[in-house]
Amino acid sequence: MPMSKAIRSRRVALGLTQEQLADALGVTAAAVSKWENDLSLPDMALLPVLARLLETDPNTLLGFAADPTRSEIAEILNRLCDANRQGGFDAALALARRKLREYPSSGLLAINVATVLDGLCASDPELRGRMQPEILSLYEKTAASPDETVARQAKTMLVLRYRDAGRYTEAQALLSELPGPGMPGKEQMQADLYCSQGQWAEAGRVTESWLLMSVAALVQALTTLVEVAAAEHRREDAAVLARKGRQMLELLGYPPYLGIHLELLAALKCRDKKQAMELFRQLSDAARQPVSAPVMRPFFCHLPEKPDGGQQAAEVYRKLFALLICRSDTDPDMAFLQDDPTFADWLAGVKAEFAAD
Repeated sequence: MPMSKAIRSRRVALGLTQEQLADALGVTAAAVSKWENDLSLPDMALLPVLARLLETDPNTLLGFAADPTRSEIAEILNRLCDANRQGGFDAALALARRKLREYPSSGLLAINVATVLDGLCASDPELRGRMQPEILSLYEKTAASPDETVARQAKTMLVLRYRDAGRYTEAQALLSELPGPGMPGKEQMQADLYCSQGQWAEAGRVTESWLLMSVAALVQALTTLVEVAAAEHRREDAAVLARKGRQMLELLGYPPYLGIHLELLAALKCRDKKQAMELFRQLSDAARQPVSAPVMRPFFCHLPEKPDGGQQAAEVYRKLFALLICRSDTDPDMAFLQDDPTFADWLAGVKAEFAAD
């Protein structure tokens, strides 16, 4: 805030007139008026006294701040866009350079200004080419910022710029510095970088690993949504969520029992005896079937697989199914089935078959 505005805002906030402030300082009211209208500045010797009278500090009156606040940065960015609309890109650029000189240590301002300037010249190839060295310099400067959020954003932008410029080694080095796995977009950036270099197998491996984790996260989310829908007595919603999840897993080549489990959860939570019994039968049938690892191709053909991976998966599933059956009489979600003779007969049969596993 300019000194003129700082003096006036503090004086008004304290309920002082220009004459009262002038009398306290031993100056004329005209002098105070000139300060507040930005026509002159107070004598430096008066600054500490003026700050005490206005119940503030000299730095505030001088408008000094090491870094702008987030709201001030937002205002600066809005002004950049306004300048571009009213006076063209060069007007916005002049304002951006002035603000960057005013706050040379603010990484947050620099990364935001760089992003806005990048966007403003994106549709003009000639302007974009002219501005890229300056914008790239801002990204490189902020990549070393002690603010991790600023540095991460700058490195992300640099990875894309270096990739497009064919500077693959530098792009990979920066990408490796970004947090992960799990950082949103990092896997896609890595896959794109591999594709740019023609490393198709590596691009496939990274993307398939990302897809595998994404499916696991989606199943977790669907499981929670099924439980929420059941708790809110939205039985049809719970069934639809589970059914769609099962269809998705089957389309991706996952073994059938994973999707059946999701539908069974919905049936148990909604106390649907008929549907639960049908799904229990489907589970027991699935537990008897061998599982072939290549069933998940072509979605996961670049991921390493063991020769006996399918058999191992089948054995793990059989053990999990056996555990489910053994705990059926203590599981609160299955309590509503205990007095059903059909369930009791089926349970006795599968316990004899699977409990020993």
